[in-house]
Amino acid sequence: MNRFYQFLYLAILAILISTPVHSWDRKARQHDLRSDNLDRFQSRQNFLKRKSSNSYNNHEVATSDSGLQRPIESKRKGVAYHLGFSTKAYHTNNPISVESGDMLKTSAGVLENSLQGNIILGAYDLRGAAFSPIVGINYTKFTNFGDDLFKNYDFDSISMSFAGIFQFANDWNIRPSIAYNADFNPRDGYRRQFSQFSPGIAIGKTFSWGKTQSFLEWSSSFNFSNQPNSFSMPTDDMNRFETSLTWGFDIPFGRFNFSPYLRGALVDYSKKDRTDFLSNFGLDLKFTVTDWLALKIYSTISTRDSSVNGLDFTRIDTGCGASLNAKF
Repeated sequence: MNRFYQFLYLAILAILISTPVHSWDRKARQHDLRSDNLDRFQSRQNFLKRKSSNSYNNHEVATSDSGLQRPIESKRKGVAYHLGFSTKAYHTNNPISVESGDMLKTSAGVLENSLQGNIILGAYDLRGAAFSPIVGINYTKFTNFGDDLFKNYDFDSISMSFAGIFQFANDWNIRPSIAYNADFNPRDGYRRQFSQFSPGIAIGKTFSWGKTQSFLEWSSSFNFSNQPNSFSMPTDDMNRFETSLTWGFDIPFGRFNFSPYLRGALVDYSKKDRTDFLSNFGLDLKFTVTDWLALKIYSTISTRDSSVNGLDFTRIDTGCGASLNAKF
C-alpha cells in the first residue's frame, strides 16, 4: 500500500506541475486584433488609383480615366467583377501578440491563403461627385507552423462588406460602409468562435507627384461583437469604437512598386474600462510579373499600448507572398 500511495502522490504532483504548461494552449486568441485592416486599406487605395501610363503598373482593382474618378470598367459595362487569390508566408516574433516576458512570445511562422471577390455595381455621376457601390467578400485561412505550441490558434475567417465610394474631382473620397466578419475553428468542425458587425465611415485624400501617389485616410467604426464560445466573458465584451488614421505611399519604378505606410488607431471598449492605441508601420515591395500576377516581400512592425496591464505588445512580421487577379 505504501508504494501505491507513493505512486499516487507522484502522479498528483506531476499533474500540478504540468498544468501551467498545458494552460498555455488555452490562452484565448485576441479576436479584436483584426489582421486584415491594412489589407483592406491597400485594396481600397488600388481602387482609387489613377490609370498609369506604364502597363506593368496597371494592375489595380480598378483604374480611372480623366475627369471624375469613376472606374473605367463600370463606365463601359455598368458592372465590373474582380476576383483574386493571394498567399503569403511570414516569420513573426510574436504569433499571438502577447506582452514581452510572456512564455508564449516566441518565433513561429504563419501561412495565409485568401480568396477575394468584388462587384462594382456601376458608376453614377452625381454632378460634382461620382458614386460607386461595391459588394465585397473575402475568405482567409490562417495556419501557424514551425512550433506546435500554436497549432490550436489556426482559424478561418470570412468577411462580407457593402460600401459606397463617393469620389470628387479634387481627389477627395468618402466611403460609408457596413461589414460583417466571422472567425471559425477548423479543428472543431468549423464552429464559429467570434463575429462582429461594423458600420463605419472613411474620408480619404489622394496626392500625386508624377507617378508617385500618397494616400491619407481617416476612418471610424463601431464594432458590435459576439463570442458564442466564451465562458469567462459576456458575448459582447469586445464591443468597441475604433478610429484610425492611415498614411501610405505608392512609388512605382519599372515593374516594381514600393509602398511604405503608417497606421495609428485609438480603440475604446464600451463594455469595460479599457482604451488601446495601436500602431502599424510597414514596407512593401511588389514586383508585377503580368497584369494578373504579382509577387511581394514585406515587413511590418505592430504595437499596442493599452490602459489595461498585461496587454501591451510589440510584433515584427517579415515575409513574402504572391497574388493572382482577374477582372471581368
